[in-house]
Amino acid sequence: MNNTINISYLTRLAGNLSGTGAVRQSASQGGDFLSMAAQLRASERNTTPIPSEKTDMSMEAYQQSIREKISQMPLSTTRQMESISIQISDAAFERMKNDPDYEAWVLNDLREAFSQSNPWVATTGGGYSVFYIGETKEQCHAEGWYPGYMGNQGAAMFEDKTKGSFWEQRMENHKKYMELQQEAAARRRMLMKLRMNGGSVSAAELLMGLL
Repeated sequence: MNNTINISYLTRLAGNLSGTGAVRQSASQGGDFLSMAAQLRASERNTTPIPSEKTDMSMEAYQQSIREKISQMPLSTTRQMESISIQISDAAFERMKNDPDYEAWVLNDLREAFSQSNPWVATTGGGYSVFYIGETKEQCHAEGWYPGYMGNQGAAMFEDKTKGSFWEQRMENHKKYMELQQEAAARRRMLMKLRMNGGSVSAAELLMGLL
């Protein structure tokens, strides 16, 4: 059985904003960037279980702590349109829980991969990456492709490789987000035209802006 974690730039951004709201608020009330960064580092340290605590943690709780660590990893801005799936086997989770060195190696490897620039994602209109984490370093590997791969089968391949995950739900959320953005842009254009025309706008344009 594989445990799949799917990450997109939008869901990561939303999670980071909600998770650091208190820190951002305190910074805006007189704190500076250095103090904000120090608070962020402190909060990350406080959420990291020490080895003795890991032994007492349930596997479900440990897996959640790993998901939180992965969600906090910086993602290169060149990968904003990329979808990433991380699949961690049960055996891998078991070893990571009992072997701090292996856990550190896995997380550092993912952190380095996330930070790498991938300008081709924007050029090709998106990208897909799947990371497989196994019980040993030799069992860890990754694969990636673009939407046009295999005759424009890139999206279908990603969906097939991540069955049983939260991908379908996130895709729907992403579509709704884009629709809301388009509606907001249409309303902004209508308001701008109203100002330019001295408050005059056609009934058809008004209807389009309200739909």
